[in-house]
Amino acid sequence: MDEELIVLKAIYLDDLIISNDKETFIHIKIYSNGDENDFDHDKRLLYVTLIAELSSYYPETESPKITLCQSRGLKDEQLNELNSLISSCLELNSGSCVLYECIELIRSKLSSYELPHEACAICLTSIDNRNDIIKTNCHHFYHKNCLASYAKLKKVELEEKFQELINNKFFIEKDFRNDIEDPVCRQILSSTIIEQLLSSSSMKIINENHENEELIRNLSPTIREWQEKMNALFQQQKEKGGIIDLDKNQEIIFT
Repeated sequence: MDEELIVLKAIYLDDLIISNDKETFIHIKIYSNGDENDFDHDKRLLYVTLIAELSSYYPETESPKITLCQSRGLKDEQLNELNSLISSCLELNSGSCVLYECIELIRSKLSSYELPHEACAICLTSIDNRNDIIKTNCHHFYHKNCLASYAKLKKVELEEKFQELINNKFFIEKDFRNDIEDPVCRQILSSTIIEQLLSSSSMKIINENHENEELIRNLSPTIREWQEKMNALFQQQKEKGGIIDLDKNQEIIFT
């Protein structure tokens, strides 16, 4: 067993925690590989913590007792499947060192799940494309565009509140204009997330403006002629009273 633990520690480094009391325990947080096959664990979408209890009779006569807990992005059915896979792995490898096989089996399965189970908490629809996902520093998942729109609105609200306090000469202890809260837990979003959201929102507006300009440039002469006729008809109907001017009628009602 000692040799196996030495090898595991060499493979997983600080991710693997070994503790000894009456029994030996190992703890490791297993992340999905997904598209983020790098060392930044916070960029990976799914994880689960494996705890293995090793008796003094392991591996000869007893298998480790393995518990999966503290998961992120997994539904109950997926956790049940992982537990079933672990049970089968322990049964097939009875009498042998099996910890590495269990860890890598879970890692492989997590990567096959790929996307978190949670729906976007803003639009309440599922997230079907990995490129559409953004994960906050408090580990909630959203569509990038949904969270970007939310952040943009909150930024405007905070700016207006800040200016109102200044105009009324209130004491402001700190500049809170970037204190945008997570929609679910109300924890302040990190500056990195906010910068990413606001820049992506700006890029989206720029792209939409370019698309609109391109569409206008490509209008056919027939459509332009039709637009001019419709505008002339609109002005004619308005002058004859066929179209109600709501603003003007409201002034008449309230005067």
